[in-house]
Amino acid sequence: KKENNAQFTKNISQSSALFNIMIFTTHSPISCIILGLAVSGALLASDLSTITALSIPTDISSSSFTSSSLQGNTFKTKSSAQDLAAHHDIQQRKEQEARQSHKNDVFNALFVSVPERTEFTLIHQTSNRPIDFPAGAILRLGPNGASKSDGFLDGDGLLHCITIPPELDVPLTYSSAYIDTYGRRLEHKRGRKFVGSLGAAPNGLPLLWSVMKNMIQFQAGTKDTCNTALAESGGRLLALMEQAPPSEIEISKGGYIRTVVTKTNLEGAIPANDPLTGGTFSAHGKTCPDTGDRIHVSYGSSSKPFARMDVFEKGWRLKKSVDVNDLSCPVMIHDCAITENYALVVDFPLTLRPRRMLKNRFPVEYEPENGARIGLIPRRGEGRNNGSNDDVGIRWFDCKPGVILHTVNAYETENQLLVLHALRSEPKSTGSYITSYTTSFLYEWVLDLNSGKVIGEKCLNPMELVEFPMIDDRYTGRIAKDCYAVGVKSIGGPLEMYKTPMEGILIDRILKFSLVDDKDKGIRKGDVLGRFYFPDYWYGVTEPTIVPKVGGGEEDITKGCYMVAIATHVPENPHVPSEEQIAKDNFLKSRVFVVDGDKLDVGAVWEFDLPFHLPYGLHSSFLNWEYLK
Repeated sequence: KKENNAQFTKNISQSSALFNIMIFTTHSPISCIILGLAVSGALLASDLSTITALSIPTDISSSSFTSSSLQGNTFKTKSSAQDLAAHHDIQQRKEQEARQSHKNDVFNALFVSVPERTEFTLIHQTSNRPIDFPAGAILRLGPNGASKSDGFLDGDGLLHCITIPPELDVPLTYSSAYIDTYGRRLEHKRGRKFVGSLGAAPNGLPLLWSVMKNMIQFQAGTKDTCNTALAESGGRLLALMEQAPPSEIEISKGGYIRTVVTKTNLEGAIPANDPLTGGTFSAHGKTCPDTGDRIHVSYGSSSKPFARMDVFEKGWRLKKSVDVNDLSCPVMIHDCAITENYALVVDFPLTLRPRRMLKNRFPVEYEPENGARIGLIPRRGEGRNNGSNDDVGIRWFDCKPGVILHTVNAYETENQLLVLHALRSEPKSTGSYITSYTTSFLYEWVLDLNSGKVIGEKCLNPMELVEFPMIDDRYTGRIAKDCYAVGVKSIGGPLEMYKTPMEGILIDRILKFSLVDDKDKGIRKGDVLGRFYFPDYWYGVTEPTIVPKVGGGEEDITKGCYMVAIATHVPENPHVPSEEQIAKDNFLKSRVFVVDGDKLDVGAVWEFDLPFHLPYGLHSSFLNWEYLK
């Protein structure tokens, strides 16, 4: 194996050298052919991932459907084989119901791209803002502007901003702007566009060709679109995506959005070890409420180690970095979780093998035979930057294969158990994750730290199809009694605006789930504690934002939080507007709904219309007023 790896490294070095020669000497079609042969040789040389680290439709398409016990493990729960089989049947039935009620014309209308609005517009309010709602900015990030031959997630990150000043009598403002990434600046400078990588799915050869063409034209295989999520630490705000260095941005109190640094390596924290992307950094991380440390688990595919954990002090100053050396192949690690003592790595079998492209298959596939594990990395102690990384004490817990994209939370108990809550999916086939939408449900894993085994793994609620889970971040790594998620109204396609995703969802509600048992109140884990439904013909277009309530100008954890959701109205009488009407005439409209996190069923306590509508996007955030420039 060592000899094979050594030969693999040699082949990659030779191929990388050839890349550089071709890039800097010629842009001819012949060079593309030679480059293709070099890439093919590198891919065939080893089954390890070598060529590209790609973003895939993660936030539009999650997956799940079964809940069964592990062989050799005994659950410390009341779930029986009959219960698990019943859960599986319920999940299938709920998916079938969602597929029967889909409105595909509405679904497509919500994907029409919108122009950026860099100059702020005043927002007209028809209701009063709660006095315990803080000043700051509601932010929503998502892909926008990709061509119809590309995938939705190939679009550049468009950031929407709603500023809320401290004074109750001062108007709110709305603005939007593209993240001015390194890739966008290259396009403007050279007068040509990057070729999207996701429109090729589920085929591999067109993807390989687009990577090579981008390498020739831009010396980068994929574009740093920075279109997925936002992360703040010490007042510094980053726009993130899968598998590329982030961009740092600033928001002014007047609502102006400015990209400060593109492809930042965070003062050397992100290794420049991928020739096609310039380095990798995960789309999601977690902030410890006790220390303020920001923790990310990032994955790569060009060479081992295929994953690493980074710990940052406030302000994105690297404190510790740990290589995860024992992954058998690259896997997509979209999110992580933390507890008081550990960072969790979800090594689930959504594998990334570029060699598949030579067989005209997408490099990312569901590969259950690769197994599934939850890894625990000690948060304290030395890492790669502080000393030897030969033994960092990573522990692995085997569990049932599936897919975890988004975690909810994790915590440790006094009796040496560790509990993880996340949304779990189980694709029906190797390629179904790409070719169709697959449902996700709220799950729980219980890890016994003494025995080193998973002693509990179950679906907490098979009745609710959900996406975008979230908790009040002040409970991250601690016992959180509840969590929130958006509810799936319907599933269907095809998406006509872009080539991928081929299917997607309509969102009609926000749900609050219990994460603990409360015998006195007759509440069990997974029970729905509240629901907020959008009005008829209004559809959620993003992950809701949790905003802590304030008292006396300060956050007070005992006061709870608000849920901020943005929905878009699609008129259906006499028919859904055309793409041209939506793009040019602002036929759709969007509204912000602010709901008390403890009283979802009561309805919105504050709502207002935006001057322009928002299409589908991905993740959201709230930036406190003190961090606005």
